[in-house]
Amino acid sequence: MTETKDVKPKKGWSNPALRMMGIPRISLPSRNWMIFWAVVTTIGGGYAYDRYEQKQIRKKWMEAVKHYGEITYGADKIPRKLTVYIAPAPNDFLDDSLKLFRKCIKPVLNAGVVDFEIFSESRQGDIRSTVAEKIRELRRKNVAVEELKEEQPGKPGIDEPEYKSRGDLYKAKDVLGLYKVFPGSIEIESEDAAQDASPGGIICIGRGAYKEYMTGVHEGLLGPLEKPQSVKEEEEKMELEKQKKKEENPDDEDEENANLKPVPLKYIKPEGYANAQLAPELDMSTVIRDKNGVPVFFEQAVYVYPLPNIVGFTNIPRKLYNWFTQRFLVEDFSQRTATIVDNKTRPFAYKDILMAKEEEVNWPKKWVAKGKERGSEWVQELEYDDRVTSRMKVFE
Repeated sequence: MTETKDVKPKKGWSNPALRMMGIPRISLPSRNWMIFWAVVTTIGGGYAYDRYEQKQIRKKWMEAVKHYGEITYGADKIPRKLTVYIAPAPNDFLDDSLKLFRKCIKPVLNAGVVDFEIFSESRQGDIRSTVAEKIRELRRKNVAVEELKEEQPGKPGIDEPEYKSRGDLYKAKDVLGLYKVFPGSIEIESEDAAQDASPGGIICIGRGAYKEYMTGVHEGLLGPLEKPQSVKEEEEKMELEKQKKKEENPDDEDEENANLKPVPLKYIKPEGYANAQLAPELDMSTVIRDKNGVPVFFEQAVYVYPLPNIVGFTNIPRKLYNWFTQRFLVEDFSQRTATIVDNKTRPFAYKDILMAKEEEVNWPKKWVAKGKERGSEWVQELEYDDRVTSRMKVFE
């Protein structure tokens, strides 16, 4: 005969009512299931807690600048406006930098009623060339105005018949008569044009964007108005080499960059700053303003945010830690942005050349080595001229 062993009932808690309904006794899951649910709960809880804290931090700093949003702006007043330059971190995507701006910086700016204009680059040199060209265009306009003034006195006077359009003779408001009660015209005044406040501001997202902005300001103020012949020859040489490579390897051509114009080279190199004349077309003895009375962008305060980009297999633990503790980054960036909204500035100092320098420590070594071979602007030391930086300001 075969011996039968009594099977011990599984330990657990059971309710008679539940047994009548066919529900088995309640017991603890197995060891493996306990480990699995513990890991899932820890990861999910850590992620959810970090996102909750981020929302609370944003809310805190938005409340800190909320009083600026309570100011009433009429139809004749424009709020302060910033210019934001965004560049991707090395070996990273531009979308990540834009996401960082939207998550950490934009909410505080909106709460403080600070308008902004974004300029992003997809290639190295875009920010530098754009900034330099804006300054050169300003210088060219001043040259044209001076030439026109010189031509007017010596120009023979010829009486020409004066023609006026119907719109110059009368306007619709004169016929309707509504503006007998309401104001006939509204003079729009920008908050940046106020004499007792620091105008606008420049924000650079990333050390690379800051380097390009500073280099572009120096190039625009110290460089020539027209492209030097040596630069033209170098650009033609680079174009021939690019065309030759394209013919040898037609399949390697990037479709997105194929139709883009190459980034213009620098009109002046850093070693030529000392011997260059500082924008002789502009009156540098006073603050330069546009037609609306707003100081031009290089007269405005500047600030830079370092990009927290960590790459490499050995840095995976650091990346995981940063992913679960992004609330600290939101706290840091939101606090910096609140300072910018408060519009507290100070004169530019030597140490400000090194702003966001800590970001370069995390740049990939292979990328830096390749950048030095190609003469990348980002891996070069940031040179400056005292005549330019003495006019600049930074946010505290």
